[in-house]
Amino acid sequence: MTELTELTDVTDPAEHRSSYRVSSIASSPEREIERLSAQVELFWPDESRHYRDNGLRDGIAMVELGSGPGFTTGKILQLHPAIRVTAVEIDPLLVEVAGDRLSRAYGDRLDIVQASILDTGLPSDTYDFALTRLVLEHLPDPVAAVREVARILKPGGRAVFVDNDFEMHLMTSPHIPALAELYGAYCRSRADEGGNPTIGRELPGILGRGGLSAVTFTVVSAHSDIVGSKSFLGSEGVGIPTKLVRDGYLSGKALGEVARSWRDLMRNDKHAILRQMYLSAGEK
Repeated sequence: MTELTELTDVTDPAEHRSSYRVSSIASSPEREIERLSAQVELFWPDESRHYRDNGLRDGIAMVELGSGPGFTTGKILQLHPAIRVTAVEIDPLLVEVAGDRLSRAYGDRLDIVQASILDTGLPSDTYDFALTRLVLEHLPDPVAAVREVARILKPGGRAVFVDNDFEMHLMTSPHIPALAELYGAYCRSRADEGGNPTIGRELPGILGRGGLSAVTFTVVSAHSDIVGSKSFLGSEGVGIPTKLVRDGYLSGKALGEVARSWRDLMRNDKHAILRQMYLSAGEK
């Protein structure tokens, strides 16, 4: 495979601009891809149940928008041996990573398309189920993205959108006050890039304005007493906080306080960690 650093210069047209680039969001693309894998594993037990409840099943035509390195894509293909998936990803590095990971095992049921969620180039009225995971928060016009997803859905098809709200991101017991400064720094950095890191609470309205009906909303969660504590560290990672310090959004002192508090938390036998994402679904 091409070295990761060789494919990290992604220049999007202005109308397709995103606050997320694997090359620049963390201290290295390798670290960020590792974090993305851990994040999928963290939420999968709860998340996959919500997908099934919203119509994900074997034998259908599915599209995943912003499929990244294909960790969620691979899980869906493995669980559903007769499903056909179109994975849409704008970043050429992530397109290559996904192809290297998945094409040999699932190439007859998987099409990977390098395109923007805002202009997929896919035919209208094609897919039974659409998944857009952690994408809208990085877009300057999320309603336009929902409209494009609705366009390629079949009538009666269902679209699921999952996103963060970093004011209600990760909670611990005992409480770690320093996390508020870390997530505040992250929110400022994403907002400066044109994203909306608290979009989770807005999802139902965005789906409605994007042309979907029968909209639902729920919380996807992971708790340390259920999935284990080590899963959380990998899903948060150190690459993004390190980059926040480098870019001047967070002080090294504040990051050190987060690290010390996290170590103390893990040494507490009665500690608890809760992280949430927000899922909204609608029908065409």
